[in-house]
Amino acid sequence: MICAVCGREGRGFCWVSPHRAGVKRQFKRFCSMGCQTLHAKRLKAGGGVVIDPTHNEMAAMEAVLPHLGEYVASVGMDKPLSMYSREEILQLVDVVLTAYFDNLRERTPDDVPF
Repeated sequence: MICAVCGREGRGFCWVSPHRAGVKRQFKRFCSMGCQTLHAKRLKAGGGVVIDPTHNEMAAMEAVLPHLGEYVASVGMDKPLSMYSREEILQLVDVVLTAYFDNLRERTPDDVPF
């Protein structure tokens, strides 16, 4: 299941709306207590929580580094980020996100903790 707050993989946390006559109950899943708490705070009018990355997300972040390094080398290692063009920044974001999500999709069922 997918976390209702951040869209990550859910890990067993959930929320069920209070019972009200004639109103269908809502059921939401979360990846962490942090997202569950954030949802509760949003229901009460706001607040913020830092979300810790999962084991798979940490591995995906590590897997991005070679792709990021290859792209930065192609743009120029001595070129500061502030000098990148809009197109170069968008390409950088695309390289990072594509590598990150490709790695998450490639995780084998053996990586699932249950």
